[in-house]
Amino acid sequence: MYYSSLKYFHAEMTNNGSRIKRLLSMSGRIFLFTFSIFVLTNIHMATSQTTASDSDSTFIDPFNQVIEELDFKNTDLRDIVRVLAKKYDINVFVENDVKKRLTLHLVNVRLGDALNFIVEDNSLILKKYGNIYKIMNPPEPEPPPKEWKIEYKNGLLTVDFKDEDIRKAINEIAKITGKTILVERRVSGSITGMINTLPFEEALAHLLKINGYRLRKEGTIYYVQPMVLLTGEGATPSGSLWITVNKGFVNFELQNAPLTSVVDEIARQAGINFFLLGDLQGTVTARVTNLPLEECLNLILLDKNYTFKRSGDVYLIGDKNNKGLISTQLIELKHLKVDGVIEMLPRKVTQNAELKIIKEHNALLVNGSRDVISEIQQILKDIDRPIPQVFFEALVVDFKTFDVKDFSVEAGLTGGKTPDTSRGTFDLWIPGIDILWSGANVNKYLGELENQFRGINIGRLPSDFYLRIKALESAGKANIRSIPQISTLNGHTAELKVGETRYFKLITETPIRDPSQLYIQRTERFQTVEINISLKITPWVSASGEITVEIHPEFNTPGEQIAIDVPPNVQSRSLTSTVRLRDGETIVLGGLIQEVDNESISRVPILGRIPLLGTLFRSKNHNKTKSELIIYVTPHLTYSDDWLSPP
Repeated sequence: MYYSSLKYFHAEMTNNGSRIKRLLSMSGRIFLFTFSIFVLTNIHMATSQTTASDSDSTFIDPFNQVIEELDFKNTDLRDIVRVLAKKYDINVFVENDVKKRLTLHLVNVRLGDALNFIVEDNSLILKKYGNIYKIMNPPEPEPPPKEWKIEYKNGLLTVDFKDEDIRKAINEIAKITGKTILVERRVSGSITGMINTLPFEEALAHLLKINGYRLRKEGTIYYVQPMVLLTGEGATPSGSLWITVNKGFVNFELQNAPLTSVVDEIARQAGINFFLLGDLQGTVTARVTNLPLEECLNLILLDKNYTFKRSGDVYLIGDKNNKGLISTQLIELKHLKVDGVIEMLPRKVTQNAELKIIKEHNALLVNGSRDVISEIQQILKDIDRPIPQVFFEALVVDFKTFDVKDFSVEAGLTGGKTPDTSRGTFDLWIPGIDILWSGANVNKYLGELENQFRGINIGRLPSDFYLRIKALESAGKANIRSIPQISTLNGHTAELKVGETRYFKLITETPIRDPSQLYIQRTERFQTVEINISLKITPWVSASGEITVEIHPEFNTPGEQIAIDVPPNVQSRSLTSTVRLRDGETIVLGGLIQEVDNESISRVPILGRIPLLGTLFRSKNHNKTKSELIIYVTPHLTYSDDWLSPP
């Protein structure tokens, strides 16, 4: 380039020489000579700068050294460059990724031209770094942006992949759909498949599944995880497992997965230490979601006669019969009484454990394998439920000279208002009696009262019945025998007994004869007579809230006493009935009828005892009394420990 510039300048000067000679004088020639020297100097400097700039990018500065002859045949480029660098004392090397073999023959060529020719002819680049030159391959051109076949519209996803990098493909799906999708660090490889207009979650789950991956969702975040295909000893041709552990909860999908592999993967993800006491044999096929870690271990080991025990931070896993895996746990009961609980447990469970009752804590101490303890816990959890408590209100009325027309029953409508349920004195109806009544609306199905109380019948009144009993004010027409109130637990019998025990002294005289005389032997003894009012009630509460009641009232009444030292007759009235009703409903039990004949004689002293004539001075009164016992029973159901007054 330097010589070409000189030739160009010389030609220009020659063409314009004659014109310059005519116009310029001698001084002009001197000025022209000086100007020429100045121009040539600047051209030389500009040419040097341009050459240096070009060398920094693609070409090197031409070397003035002339190569007389350069002859190589099928020779590695590195060997050629090494010879030139050594012979002409230059610093040049070839990058390792340049694989070129050359055949060339050059004569009388400058070193710089030779290197430039070799580089350009082989599509290489020559770069300068100070006084060091490097021959390298040109950089790879950036590929055009990839066109992904992904479409997302109205919640429906369409994709078409063929051997696409799974991470790039998932990132593109996330960008287009606007979903948050995280790919686990272990996920790598390619993905292939075509999904056409399916809901997003369903489409992505199927696409990942056929490529050996798993989609898991937590809230609005999706996770892509590997579905491990099992190989090696113990694996089946179709064996696979997918396990994730998050905050102590396990999710897995197992298909013929070796038990050892399952335990190992759970422990690895959960970050727990475990120690195997022997080999674990068998495979597992199961699918669970958000199962607590220890419950998960218990389930996968249950069917294989294995168990585990936690010792500090280490889980010991092995055969159930291993004594090192026996655990002890205290199971406290909340509602049941611990006495008798052992008899409730199945024998197949208790025979594999040692059970001890701890009365002080109302608890059961269980010593056995982990799975047996868990099974006992579950059984006790199912049966240890709140026990319903039933509170009974009863009213026992003995009606004398019973007449249905005289016995008034008032059933009042409340008109939608809450009835008066407070405890009040019913002196208006039955003098001196304090009774608690409840009810809402009249029972439209109430039949004739006469049929309710004739014979041994049971009348059933619903809870919305506001019942009042109006008896005749005459003291002799009705007698309130008892107003018992009693509570009992479901299935337990409650008994209430009120009465007295009377003692009578009986004297027995027995004549005794011996050969010489006759004498009387007197014997004294005491005889008791029980005069009681008793009520036995046994309730059973069903799951629907209905109460089945077995009721047995018994009433003993003393009869006429013939003499003061002779015990009276005892008249008993009782019934046994089983009825079903709901909370707050009232049962009416009737039909316990008693007839008593009393005969009394009044006479004038002395005159009344004269035979025949005495009839004028005495009178006989025959009194026949008929009475019927009516019992009203109202149960109230509660699950609380303390019974409050019913509404």
